[in-house]
Amino acid sequence: MPLIETIRLKLGSLNALPILAVMGLVSGLLAGGVVILFRLFIESGVILWHRGDGNEKLEFAPWWIRLLLPLIGGFLVGYVLHKVGKERRQVGVGHVLERMTFHQGYLSWRNAVVQFLVGGLTIATGQSVGREGPSIHLGSTAGSWLGQQMNLPNNSIRILVGCGTAAAISASFNTPLAGVIFAMEVVMMEYAVTSFIPLILASVSAAILSRIVFGNDVAFIVPSLDLVSLWEIPYFIFLGLIIGCVASVFIIATRIVASRTISWPSWLKCGTAGTCVGILALGAPQIMGIGYDTVNSALHSDLSIQILAIAFIGKLLATIICSGLSLPGGVIGPAMFIGAMIGGLLGSLGGLILPEYASEYAFYSMIGMSSMMSAILQAPLAALMALLELTNNPNILLPGMLVLVISNLVVSQLFKQPSIFQSQMKVKGLDLKVSPLSQFLRSVGVAGLMERKVAVSNRIISYQEAESLLDTTPRWILIKEDNAPKSLMAANDLARYFIAQKEADEQARQKAEEQEEEFKSELGDIDLLSIPADRQDIASVYLQGNLEQALDTMEREQVDAVYIFRTTTPTTDKIYGVLTREVIESHYSYKSS
Repeated sequence: MPLIETIRLKLGSLNALPILAVMGLVSGLLAGGVVILFRLFIESGVILWHRGDGNEKLEFAPWWIRLLLPLIGGFLVGYVLHKVGKERRQVGVGHVLERMTFHQGYLSWRNAVVQFLVGGLTIATGQSVGREGPSIHLGSTAGSWLGQQMNLPNNSIRILVGCGTAAAISASFNTPLAGVIFAMEVVMMEYAVTSFIPLILASVSAAILSRIVFGNDVAFIVPSLDLVSLWEIPYFIFLGLIIGCVASVFIIATRIVASRTISWPSWLKCGTAGTCVGILALGAPQIMGIGYDTVNSALHSDLSIQILAIAFIGKLLATIICSGLSLPGGVIGPAMFIGAMIGGLLGSLGGLILPEYASEYAFYSMIGMSSMMSAILQAPLAALMALLELTNNPNILLPGMLVLVISNLVVSQLFKQPSIFQSQMKVKGLDLKVSPLSQFLRSVGVAGLMERKVAVSNRIISYQEAESLLDTTPRWILIKEDNAPKSLMAANDLARYFIAQKEADEQARQKAEEQEEEFKSELGDIDLLSIPADRQDIASVYLQGNLEQALDTMEREQVDAVYIFRTTTPTTDKIYGVLTREVIESHYSYKSS
């Protein structure tokens, strides 16, 4: 059996962890390389436009550049998206979630090429978006492409998409653990050992590549700070309430903008977004681009209260407009920016009121940054891990966990809002909710449960052929008629019929001998569709399929069994085994108990 085919069968089975680990490592290197290229592309764009040292200093640019750069860039991005067509302009994290939910994680490399170009152009022209959304799309596509090129089972492709996501976050922020948790919490929406180990290897390998190219520093330069007094705890609770309310406003407002403009052409939506960013940047230049330099200033307490307030309001409005009008960029970076400004603003006010009990406002900015990310994305664990890895300060976890939980509860329970990604998908009429049963069925390939002791036979066979067939001790017989599988029959039924007929024939022979008559055997051909047996109709599922696809096929075709096949040549299908509804239900019941 060829090596690739062996890998396919192993990945569809229940003990595929070693091979998945290797595939996770490979996909991490591939995804990390793509994300690094994207980061280099973005930074070269910044240098091209602004003649700087690679850092964003758009707030120091002349007013006419701040106005015209995002305006022209918005219409240019919109024109490109309009020209590539509706199918290819689907990009970003929302597109990844849609493909994971409804298309088994199959992502097109053509959409990734569009994402690379327009995402880089969007960021380089100073729009209020982050680089993480495009990076996640590119990394996920790299993992999906690897699985598709090797024709791997769909359950493995889903894991490789998660590996690409983890690698993208890791390469963007230099936070490998946060990348793993984000991939499982947001994209895969499940926690399982089978996927945890490949994701770790993918995230670590991408982080190593990123450190080779960009150095060991994380995305933000964070000073070492600590909680001054436990009397700050009530104020942290207040911070959590404020962040939860702002996050809810952000999600609701983005959904309203998206629903009101869903019928607009791409050039108009992106052009309008760029125009709005340019106008807002006249008064709040800090909102332009990914804004990491402004966040770093807040994390060192270098911004005044006025700048914090202006940057917060401007970034909130600009990001609502850009996200609602589907500008091809990420929302994670802007969420961190907004949270850092809110935290810094409240920390500064607290320091003015009770200076002896208040920590530096940078401490509040750190916590606000991760809490806003968590509240908007509904990803508390990923945000908490990012907070720990970015600050390298375990003392920040106590207030950070408190603020993070409160802000999440305000969004999900008080305002009843989904994550920003689910909200955006609802505008398109898509529901991303996945039941635990569906998650389980998608995680197991049909090769993992199929019965391989299957004999394929024509409908009419001789007794000699039947005897040879039974000598192979199959469990099932797949009956073909007109060269196509027609029905499934238990091999025991043929064995019972064969034995009964042989015994009857032997008795007839003995009787003929006793009467000294000529014996003529009545054993003729066997019609497998006519003999007494419990037969059932059968449908087909491709070897790459998972249990969910098998059950969907059974429901659609109104059958209780499927045969597993793969096309080896244009005119030849290789049958690997059969799978019954009873086996799937028994496996799920066993795993649930």
